[in-house]
Amino acid sequence: MELFVCEKPSQAETFGKALSGSISRKQGYFVGKDGRIYTHAFGHLVSAKMPDEINPDWGWKGPIEALPFFIENIPLRLIDDPGIKKQYKIIVDLMNKADTIICSTDAGREGQHIFMKILKLSGIKNKNVMRLWVRNMTESGIKKAYAEMKKNDEYIGMTIAGQLREESDMIIGLNATQLLTKLSGSPNVLSLGRVQTPVLAMIVNRDEQIENFTKETFFTVIAPIKQNSSKYFEMVLEKDERLTKDLAEKRKMSLNLLNRKNFKIEKKNISQKPHNLFSLTTLQRYMNKYEGWSSDQTLKTLQQLYENKNVTYPRTESEYIASDEDIKGILQAHKGNEKIQSILEHDWSIESSFICPDKVTDHEAIIPTTNVPDNLSKDEEKLYNAIFLRFVQSFYPHAEFEQYKATFADSEHSFVLTDKVLVKPGFLALEGKKVNESEIKNLKLADIGEYQIKEKETKPPVRYTEDTLLRDMVNVAKLVENTADKNILKKVEGIGTPATRSSIIKLLKKRNFIEEVQKGNKKAKELVSTKLGRNIIHTMPTNFSLYSPVLTALLESKLSAVELGSLSKSDYYVALKEILFDIASELRNSVKKLDTNLLDSKTKEVIATCPKCGKEVFENKKGYSCSGYKDGCKVTIWKNGLEKLGKKNITKTEAKKLLQAKTIKVKLTSKAGKSYEKNVKFDLEKNWIVFAD
Repeated sequence: MELFVCEKPSQAETFGKALSGSISRKQGYFVGKDGRIYTHAFGHLVSAKMPDEINPDWGWKGPIEALPFFIENIPLRLIDDPGIKKQYKIIVDLMNKADTIICSTDAGREGQHIFMKILKLSGIKNKNVMRLWVRNMTESGIKKAYAEMKKNDEYIGMTIAGQLREESDMIIGLNATQLLTKLSGSPNVLSLGRVQTPVLAMIVNRDEQIENFTKETFFTVIAPIKQNSSKYFEMVLEKDERLTKDLAEKRKMSLNLLNRKNFKIEKKNISQKPHNLFSLTTLQRYMNKYEGWSSDQTLKTLQQLYENKNVTYPRTESEYIASDEDIKGILQAHKGNEKIQSILEHDWSIESSFICPDKVTDHEAIIPTTNVPDNLSKDEEKLYNAIFLRFVQSFYPHAEFEQYKATFADSEHSFVLTDKVLVKPGFLALEGKKVNESEIKNLKLADIGEYQIKEKETKPPVRYTEDTLLRDMVNVAKLVENTADKNILKKVEGIGTPATRSSIIKLLKKRNFIEEVQKGNKKAKELVSTKLGRNIIHTMPTNFSLYSPVLTALLESKLSAVELGSLSKSDYYVALKEILFDIASELRNSVKKLDTNLLDSKTKEVIATCPKCGKEVFENKKGYSCSGYKDGCKVTIWKNGLEKLGKKNITKTEAKKLLQAKTIKVKLTSKAGKSYEKNVKFDLEKNWIVFAD
């Protein structure tokens, strides 16, 4: 008898219908008409034992001298839940009866780990165990995976790496968290983790760069076009050169319109291929940027589309496909779509560079399947349309641009103006992009106006959104300086995995280490560190190893080596133990005692000093109010103070500036729906925000 052990009930039902034709439902499993049996877990049924279950001294009630603990091959236990215990018994009973056990969980590290923990805890041995690796949940995709099944032993590297990853996270996370909390004297748990802590450090560092930023004003010399003053030639300066106003004036005085010479316009043709197909991370970034979705929302909706057989496997890091053998069938299945009709009529092929087996590991890019969707929810439809559009664009011609560079010289100085216009939209036509005519292609020297001084200013970094945070988690190598560290981070493609990055961000929100802040009319909310999150980062010196992405990348590279078979399990444990004891030593030697008042995540944050009575101003649900209200002070900036003018929320930073009698520039929306900017200030007498102009 063949027994398929799936990850969830819906998966067991889908596989059963695809491979057995028809199935009947039993208690905890399905039986196919051909005798095959399809049982299922509910995700993780088995976990590693908690350290204090092995030795009470390793838990929160144990002495600090017992830390750090280190355990190899942590024993497993059944998760304490009646439904899980019942289902586990059903699975084990069926495995004992089976001739062949087929691991049919999700095709990835996590799915493999879920199955192997069940098999290991059951103690069942000497069975023929196979691995069903399904990339595509359509009937043809499942049958293809069944025909290509391999021995489960061929995934031994992935199995060991899955075990070591769970053990590493537990050993580092629990030891570091207990040590930090106990040594700092905190009444609250101060959580540290192998991946969550460097990500939190990234957000805190960005926030503090912004808050400590000092604007620098500088100047340059320009020469506007007479017919369009918004376009102008700018003086070419040395790299990183910035002019003071006096120096800019001197440069301007040295120039003379009559001395202008060597005017020329250079044209360059640029071809842009379609956007890469979506990986999970790039899809999460896209949906956050354009729809304001969290990465968790994208993953959950994508998982549903996958289970509905509408898209291929979701937890992929690839933006490529290994071959185009399934493409014809997908196009034919969707030929009722006018965009697909256009592809078929023109006999267009998918962008050749997107077919790259070397850039596909476990799974290919996310693309539609042959299953045309029906009755999708609003969110499912929105996400599916984004995936479908990206897939369709990959067949369309390249977009063609013309780039113009106009230059002239005056005395020893050069001036330059560039312009880039779309001349053939190609795949960009599907985004509504139109062709344009360059305003400078026919420019003459006589069309250039008088010299002017232009004031500029440096800009602070922008706060993270989930889009930009995911980008930097992948490209975190750019945030470190050491070349060897950069190479490690590039090799493992950043910190976290496509499957775990959204859960890390979700965890940071849940633990109140970061919060989401809506700014203006932007879809994507900003991620801002809370006081609690900052305190965790401030308890240790900035060079603490857990604050750096390098440590987690180093461990990830070793886990990859285990998976590939180039590093033994025992050698990994040696490296892990050394890293753990280094972290423990850092904590014991450097942890700071914290002001416990700062650790209460519910503590009100002082926004500013009241300009009327001098007392503290706090944030509340509806606004920013003076704490002297009991004494009659009514100073309040309401968060919705500009809502009728199209600005939904006054941010904390904006309120602080307004209460300091500063003028701020805000984006508003007219009744006709047009955006415009206005300077506003806080009128202390009216107790309201008013126009400053």
